[in-house]
Amino acid sequence: MTNAERAMHCVVCGEPVSAAMSAECNWCDGRYHLNQRNDVEAKDCGAVWIDEQYLALQFACNHCLATGGEPQRGATPAPARPRITQRRRYRRRE
Repeated sequence: MTNAERAMHCVVCGEPVSAAMSAECNWCDGRYHLNQRNDVEAKDCGAVWIDEQYLALQFACNHCLATGGEPQRGATPAPARPRITQRRRYRRRE
C-alpha cells in the first residue's frame, strides 16, 4: 500500500478507504466507500447509477444524496444543463 492510499479517508464515515473499493463523488470530489463487487461483502457510503440522458456513470456520496445533489464542503456545482425543446419541422396534413 502506498502513502497516498494510506492517507485516503471516506468523507461520509471518516474511516480509511482503499482506491480499489472506493469512488470519487461527482459533486463534492470526496472519496467514499463503494463496493464494486457482488461477491464480496463491503461497506457502501454512497451510490453509483447510469445517467439516462448522457449514458454515463454518476457517483455520489451519502452526504450529497441526502442534500438532493447539493455540493458539500464548498465545492463548485456542475454547470447547469441546457433545456432542450423540440419543435416540429413539418406541417400536419388535414
